Amino acid sequence: MRNTAIVVAIFVSLGMGRAVRADHRPSGAGVAIVVDGKANAAIHVAAEVMAPDNEVARKSPASRDQEIQRARLRESVKDMVYCLEKMSGAQLQVATAAPVDNDRRIPILIGDLAVNAFGPPSKKSPRKQGWRMVVSKKGIGLMGESAEAASYAIYELLEQIGCRWYMPGDMGEVIHQKTTVALAECDVSDAPATLGRVLAGVDDVFKRRIRQGGMPLAFGHALEISHYVSKEQLQAHPEWCGLINGKRSPQRFCWANADLAAAVADGIIAQLDKQYVPTVSLSPDDGADFCECEQCKALDANDLDPTTGTISITDRFVQFCNRIAERVTKKYPDVLLGFLAYMQYTRPPVREKPHPNLVPVIAPMTYCRAHSMLQPDCPSRSLMRPIMEGWHRKARVLGYYNYMFHLAEVTAPYPMMKQMSDELPFLYANGVHFWLPETMSNFDSVLPGLVLANRMSWHTAAKPNEVLDEFFAGFYGAAAAPMRRYGEIFDDAWTKVPEHAGCGFGYGRRFTPSVMKATRTALDEAIAACKTDMERRRVKMQDDALKQFELFMKLRRDLFEGRLDGLAADSARWLEQQQRLGNEYESRSAFSKMPWAPETVGARYFKAFFDAAYQDGARIARDCVVIAPPLRQWRHQADKDKKGESLGWQKPDFDDANWKTTDPCLDTWFALGLDAYYGTVFYRARLKLPAVSAGKKTHLWISSTDGSAKVFVNGRHIPYVNEKGEPSNEFAGFCQPASFEITSAIKPSDEIQITIIGARAVLNELGAGGLMGPIYFYQEKPR
Repeated sequence: MRNTAIVVAIFVSLGMGRAVRADHRPSGAGVAIVVDGKANAAIHVAAEVMAPDNEVARKSPASRDQEIQRARLRESVKDMVYCLEKMSGAQLQVATAAPVDNDRRIPILIGDLAVNAFGPPSKKSPRKQGWRMVVSKKGIGLMGESAEAASYAIYELLEQIGCRWYMPGDMGEVIHQKTTVALAECDVSDAPATLGRVLAGVDDVFKRRIRQGGMPLAFGHALEISHYVSKEQLQAHPEWCGLINGKRSPQRFCWANADLAAAVADGIIAQLDKQYVPTVSLSPDDGADFCECEQCKALDANDLDPTTGTISITDRFVQFCNRIAERVTKKYPDVLLGFLAYMQYTRPPVREKPHPNLVPVIAPMTYCRAHSMLQPDCPSRSLMRPIMEGWHRKARVLGYYNYMFHLAEVTAPYPMMKQMSDELPFLYANGVHFWLPETMSNFDSVLPGLVLANRMSWHTAAKPNEVLDEFFAGFYGAAAAPMRRYGEIFDDAWTKVPEHAGCGFGYGRRFTPSVMKATRTALDEAIAACKTDMERRRVKMQDDALKQFELFMKLRRDLFEGRLDGLAADSARWLEQQQRLGNEYESRSAFSKMPWAPETVGARYFKAFFDAAYQDGARIARDCVVIAPPLRQWRHQADKDKKGESLGWQKPDFDDANWKTTDPCLDTWFALGLDAYYGTVFYRARLKLPAVSAGKKTHLWISSTDGSAKVFVNGRHIPYVNEKGEPSNEFAGFCQPASFEITSAIKPSDEIQITIIGARAVLNELGAGGLMGPIYFYQEKPR
């Protein structure tokens, strides 16, 4: 058996992932396979390739992969027939035998028939991904080291004649009509520029057409939940369990324990003995709590992770994985052991060097998703550049798990053009050979970025701007110019605004009224420019998305600016439309409709982060009287020493003149430079309330907060009282509104002083914290 690490080293030494087109040598006047709308060629492929699905073979571990590859090649042959007919009107015959001597049509030989006629591909690749395309006057050969690789050759031919697939479904297909289809003579042997390409959230047809696939790599959360060690073993060895908050927990492992590493390795070997697989994951289960024992801490390098505010634990984890890899590969030298470099172990190791069979998959979970890692002015995303360079120095082959959606709000148009244009060439130059993005059904919002990512996972040396030029011209046709401008306006709003939050709470700053007006103008121009029904359908999808986002931003600004009465109705309309669009575009992987849930992801996030404020705001407008404009201007100060209350920061006469100002409707903690801060922030403001009806209770309403809020009015602490009448020192509820009864603490018409102490409840990947919306004052309606 060949050692996979050696294969990978050969892969890297060959320079794959750089000049992938160097071997293409077209020559001659061309070989016409369709002439004036009539077939001038026939397809020849072995009968077993075109056979129906073999469910027995597919269910057997020994033959599953071979059967899947065979079916893939069969469907690729059908695609070639379909594309040529759609392009020219000619239907090429598929013969399940070699050509006969008196057949004057040009033979297009597939798979083994092509190998027999022309020889195998000269380019070799791990997982047998090398393919060859021969075009000559005597015939055309499309072959590969495997059935999957032969499929790659078919799509190379289709790409050469101009076929493109930009998104799933018929809307994503670009096949220009021509009556004569000719190919330049050539003999090309090549291989993908990446080892593995896995686009999630799309159908198998689209994956096949854009040549996703390659070498599998397991890297999902698995370590504690894949039964590498049994419950009985953990019970017998409690020291193997991670020490969390002073107690041993079987949900986490103690990575410093060498005996545990040996037991995990033996468990993996036992699973491989039972059923061999080429790759196994060592990624820990999800979460942010890890072993706190002194032995584990002693393995950590003195390397602060600024996104979590903790010391990086990568070195202890890599040492643990190295012990496992050393033991496993003695028996199974080919197996690849993947793991996520994630959360507190995203940063590269300082001391340890990963075993050659370990493949780190870097996942920038806690980093800004709006900007490019090549933008030095982004305090968060720019950290990823040295992280990638550091991992590349330690491990020659890496995977990258990019998040192709905005973390906690996925419905805003999010083109990702600059981020992908900057980062993809950099990533492939720094050891990324597995492109493994996390996606969802969001081709409506991220289409240009997904086009770049999908295209460059195959052609890593492609020039991003040329890919975008081809996409906009081919996909939008007559509407290309205004649609590109539309995408660039949104892209600039993401990449040129110093806002880094991974949620919708920074949208007030990012998507100003002028930005929204400019995008609407560009899209209306695109609608007017369309000339074909398909152009209209494609632009309509973006118009549907923009109308939905316009309503989203209307809700935000109505909340910010005092228009509470329509919030519940508009919220219900937004949710209904989001679900309708998800259903309408489900086959096209758009509008966040995922197969694992009946409700769209966009709707779920909307309910989790925003809807509670809208519903409660509408209640106030309906049942109460708002007695002052929304309070948005505050002075703020982080209480890093936890002495704010003892220093009297909540007292009405405290001098806060030197504190900076903020508007929580526009500024997230990330925008305030508090992205790595996990303490509390004091917010102070002064205002006058008008005279109010005597005998009616007056309330202060917080529209949204990140976790907790402690309120003082004129220096008096105001307890929070829940619906059951139970008082508490402060309110706690992530993205939830809260009312505080302040009647006894105020005198109408007098100036009052408000202090609110806000905190952060969740990791800074959201970039939120403290107050996340306006404050209102309301009173019961007179009766």
